[in-house]
Amino acid sequence: MDIKLVDAPDIDVVLNLFTYYLYDMSEYTGWPVDEYGCYPTEPQREMLEPYWQRDDHYPFLIQVDGGTAGFSMLRRFPAEPDWYDVGQFFVLRKFKQLGVGQAAFDLSVSRFPGQWITRVLTNNSGALAFWKKAIHRRANGPIQFRIEMDDDLEMHFFRYSIDAHC
Repeated sequence: MDIKLVDAPDIDVVLNLFTYYLYDMSEYTGWPVDEYGCYPTEPQREMLEPYWQRDDHYPFLIQVDGGTAGFSMLRRFPAEPDWYDVGQFFVLRKFKQLGVGQAAFDLSVSRFPGQWITRVLTNNSGALAFWKKAIHRRANGPIQFRIEMDDDLEMHFFRYSIDAHC
């Protein structure tokens, strides 16, 4: 499997994938579909637009063998701009349990050595298991793990370092 991280060409590709992300996350968030039976992505557009407008936001697509497999949306963490943040990260179900997520995470953080934050919903046990394993495999030095508030939402926060030489 050839796994790559490529610059996301525009917001619409990510918004299309976001429908599947919202569907997967609805198990933990309770997000409803609209009157047409869809997860509306237009409310997400405003949240995602900075990835194409700001120098401290980095939108990537995850590709497997040349096809789209997900996205990795990285940024400087707004409350602590010295830290990078995994803003949104998603791998299509057909690529889960194949090492795609780990490889995409490794490629993502390797681009930006330094201090990192990854946040996980407290009730998303699947994501929590993935991130614990992925971060422990890649981080250099100690990993801080605790529950913190992210705006008005309680989340698991991982804080860790990524060296330039890995």
